[in-house]
Amino acid sequence: MQRSASTISKKLYQVILDKDEDGLVFARCKELHANAEGKTEAQARSNIKEAIALMVEDLGKEKGYSLKFVRKY
Repeated sequence: MQRSASTISKKLYQVILDKDEDGLVFARCKELHANAEGKTEAQARSNIKEAIALMVEDLGKEKGYSLKFVRKY
């Protein structure tokens, strides 16, 4: 039985974005124990995407996933 691409669900990982008092943005994905930071939110998002891609590859998990960003500031 073949599945079409539309019936295969992607894994959703939640990423929490937070800022410290100096304005540095931190991103963390608790499920994968991945963390990243950046001077801007865009940098933090880019860095966490790279970290998660490496974690997913290293753990042998399905590469079909999406990220849900939650801003805490």
